[in-house]
Amino acid sequence: MRQGLQLAAAILLCGLTHGAQALPDPYTDERSRYQAALHALQRGELERFDQLAASLRDYPLHPYLQDRRLRRDLARATDADIAAFLQAQADTSLADRLYRDWLQHLGRTRQWQRFERFYRGDGDAELRCYHLRATRNTASREAWLDAALELWRVGHSQPDACDPVFDVLYDTPRIDTEALWQRIRLAMAEGKLSLAAFLGRKLPDAERDQVEFWHYAHRRPAAALDDARLEQDNAIARRIRVHAIQRLARSQPDTAFEALQARRGQLSDEDYHAALKYVARYAGYRRSDKAYTILAAVPADWRDAEIEELQARMALVERDWAALVDTIAGFRHQDSRFSEWPYWQARALGELGRSEPARHQLRTLSGERFFHGFLAADRLNRPYQLNHRPIEYDESELLALLERHPGLWRAGELHRLGRTWASRREWYHTSLQLDPPELELAAALAHEWGWHDRAIWTAARAGHWDDVQIRFPLAYREQVEQVAAQFDLDPALIFAVIRQESAFMADAHSSAGALGLMQLMPATGRQTALQLRLPRPSRATLLTTSANLRLGSAYLKRMLERYNGHPALAAAAYNAVRIGSIAGCRRTANSRPTTGSTPSPSARPAAMCAACWPSPPSMTCV
Repeated sequence: MRQGLQLAAAILLCGLTHGAQALPDPYTDERSRYQAALHALQRGELERFDQLAASLRDYPLHPYLQDRRLRRDLARATDADIAAFLQAQADTSLADRLYRDWLQHLGRTRQWQRFERFYRGDGDAELRCYHLRATRNTASREAWLDAALELWRVGHSQPDACDPVFDVLYDTPRIDTEALWQRIRLAMAEGKLSLAAFLGRKLPDAERDQVEFWHYAHRRPAAALDDARLEQDNAIARRIRVHAIQRLARSQPDTAFEALQARRGQLSDEDYHAALKYVARYAGYRRSDKAYTILAAVPADWRDAEIEELQARMALVERDWAALVDTIAGFRHQDSRFSEWPYWQARALGELGRSEPARHQLRTLSGERFFHGFLAADRLNRPYQLNHRPIEYDESELLALLERHPGLWRAGELHRLGRTWASRREWYHTSLQLDPPELELAAALAHEWGWHDRAIWTAARAGHWDDVQIRFPLAYREQVEQVAAQFDLDPALIFAVIRQESAFMADAHSSAGALGLMQLMPATGRQTALQLRLPRPSRATLLTTSANLRLGSAYLKRMLERYNGHPALAAAAYNAVRIGSIAGCRRTANSRPTTGSTPSPSARPAAMCAACWPSPPSMTCV
């Protein structure tokens, strides 16, 4: 980009300040006594623990001491002790956790009368199954069987606590062949092949082969589609046919489309269009040869925002400007204000010679703070607009908020003590009780405490997107500047990746296995350490701020060199390693150049390109 990341960072570095000074810390002494109490409890010094706990009755974390005392020997806790705690701490996250753990204990030890005394009729499948076991001999049999069947009729395995309930159910007419097939269909839809096989063994002998064939179609969809068994005209064959086409679409969407068209007459309208939409999604993401045709074949009533975007993206890839304008004009599901598509619509209008409406749209976009707004400003040679609108508050408002919602104090104290998960859990639980103005104040409070990931998260919940200082902090600035100098990187690019990848959550773990501030995959961290001639890092090492920043920045530098210094593509490639789409970045880098300053976006990596500049309403980075 013309003005680059440095401009955004420089603006943020210029004293965008809030009204409050640092809040007082009234609990320094209590904090040390709290830790001493926990150590005493761990050592079994109960008298010492009780003395310290009594001296901390006014400390926000006193309920946590009570909770630890009860949990030390939960089996010996009395109903009165548990009930008193649940009532006194009903507004804390501790009450919900103790309620569930207490009921689990009573259920596992089959103390059914005590279980029913506490059970409120809510909870997950495990607690619901314990409730059914507790009431098997007292509830209405039909109502009991209805509740049991509802728990059984899902596409995944339920907890072991449900097995005795299901054993009773299997001995009744409620589980007939139709019910078994219904659950098998649900299991196959969720990819739970083992559960489907288990249920298949309960079918009559004549029908078991169909479940085995369904498994075969799941593993080898192309071969299954040519199998004569799929020519049968019955509900199961139709279901397997659709399943095989959808499985094939994951790797060969064009072939799947041909198979779908060839079997159009064998499917209901609903099955056909659901399968077509599924095939179209994979064709678009894989940029298959027939992707544009397949996407265009999805009827208007079956389109959603994803299909619309994929079709527009394919028109953009092909530089079919007229089709792109028509596709964007036909959007029915896109929230377009902060999407990329108004920008590309303006670009397409310009390419078609319609310069005046193109410039008008670019002028509108150039006043917004998001990636494509900045690109619009570049094309018009205008300065970027950060549109900073700070949350207004003073110290008295923050103190009043803490008075009304002591859970925020508890969360803050847990954060100071390094109790990361407990602090976030308490913050989340309390945030559910806040209205939007209070959420804004809570975001400011977390920012004042230097708790940046909660400040970012809470500002988003409040819908306040324009406090740039809160949403895009410069946390870890000294360390970032050190590694930036070491690897000759713009510090703002490192901040951008941190903000997008972890929102400054130093202990972040992704579902894919990425770790820490810069969300390093362990294999990437090890490979980068080897290249730097550093010791092989453990997972714990990768979660340390220093190692994560050093290895993440080194890898980011490598991506920047690979993509000719283009920061957006480097950021996309950095992200693509952990989402498994590095090929998409390479296709983007190798595609025909556009007439402007940004390459044509590839579906998933492009999101990272755009996300590395401020973009409401998604929580993105500088």
